[in-house]
This record gives sequence, C-alpha cells and structure tokens, in this order.
Amino acid sequence: MHETSLVKAKVFLDVYGEEFAQSEIVRVLEIGSKSYDAQDTYKPLFPAPRFSYIGLDIEPGNNVDIVPSNTFIWPEIADSSFDICISASTFEHNPFFWVTFAEIARVTKPGGLALIIAPGAGHVHRYPVDCWRFYPDSWGALCALTGMELVECYFETDKIAVANPENFWRDSAVVARKPKLSGPELDAFHGRLQKIVSLFAGENPPSQIAPERHGKWVEAYERFMQKKYPMTFSRMLHKAIRKPAKIYRRA
Repeated sequence: MHETSLVKAKVFLDVYGEEFAQSEIVRVLEIGSKSYDAQDTYKPLFPAPRFSYIGLDIEPGNNVDIVPSNTFIWPEIADSSFDICISASTFEHNPFFWVTFAEIARVTKPGGLALIIAPGAGHVHRYPVDCWRFYPDSWGALCALTGMELVECYFETDKIAVANPENFWRDSAVVARKPKLSGPELDAFHGRLQKIVSLFAGENPPSQIAPERHGKWVEAYERFMQKKYPMTFSRMLHKAIRKPAKIYRRA
C-alpha cells in the first residue's frame, strides 16, 4: 500500500478508536488484505489482545485468514460480526464493488464503522482487473443504496496531492457507520442488503470480465489523433517529466 493510505488508516484509528473503549476486544475485518511483495499491511495497527484482526481476500497468501467460497459475498461470516471493517486500494479492482460494500454493511456490527479508501486517479494497474476510480459523490451513492450512514468522505486535495509524489492516486475515502438498529429494524436492514447481493448468491457468480479490446473504431481514432497531434520531441520530454517516478504493483 502507499504511504498516504496507511496514514489515513492510522488517523482514522486515532480519531474514532475511542468509540470502542468499552469493548473488551475490538474485532476488525480487512477486505483485500493480501500483502504483495512484502508490502506493509494494516495488521500492525490492530495488535492483540486489544484487537482481533481478520484478513479476507479472494485468494490465499500473506496476511489472508479467510478466502470466501463466493468471490463477492461471504457466507463464512455471520451478520454483525465486526466492530471495524477496513478496505484500501481494493475497490478499484472489484468489478462489483457495490456488492462488497453491501457485505461490509452486513458484517459490521450496529454502530460499527467502515473505512474504505480507493483511488480517484492514477494509471491502469490490473490485479487482475482495474475497473473504477472514485469521486467524492461515490460514497454518498453507496451509503444511500445500502442504508449505511455517511459520517465523513474525502477526496485528496490539490494542496496535499502536490506535496507528496505518491498522491497521483488522489485517494478518495469514506467513513461510514452501520445504523444502531435491533430487532425487526435490523432484520429489515439486512433484508435490504440481501436484495442487493441476491444476483451473486448462486454457485457461479459472475466473475469473468472481458479483456480490453481494440477494433476498427479504436484504430481509426488513434490514427486521427496521431496525425493531428504528432509525438514531437518536446511532447515526449513533457510526458517523461510528468510520468510518476515510482510505479506500484498494487496501489
């Protein structure tokens, strides 16, 4: 993960950690927890015995505790199981992120919090696909869909983005809370989520994404643009200067 993502998680814990001061053990689920190439993870932020950290990903690997049998929904996890759900640099790779957000809403305890961080810009980086970028209003739409309460949302400002060379990702983020419901109201909340994920509840949920595909329209467009805007030496130099100095295998 990049530095600004880790800092956001640390600050989140500093600001909202007091809400769980009365909890004997704070249960934490990280979605998309696999560590690639010895990258930093969020796990050290949640040390035992104060926290019980679980990492979930779609494939086994370092820092993965649960690989769900269904890519997009998690029958292995009961409703209202975690105090905190956190996910970063994952939603852009998730073709059906709204289903995952609904599952996060389901497994979070009433009153619990979710922190989601995803890029709002940056180059294509497939793991194994790269589908989305997130602007500030993305989070309000997801909360409206699922019934989660939007506590805060953020899009990396120009001032901060210019100051740090990693910020070409222009992180977008949300802190969302599961409403403090119980009884029939909580059942109705979970019923709403079930409707959102129902298409994905079968044995063979949709998972195959068509690869990037070029044809005669793309070829004609590129010929036109290359003719109108030839790649001169000055343009090549300008492009090289603007290219990020460091490319991450996984944002």
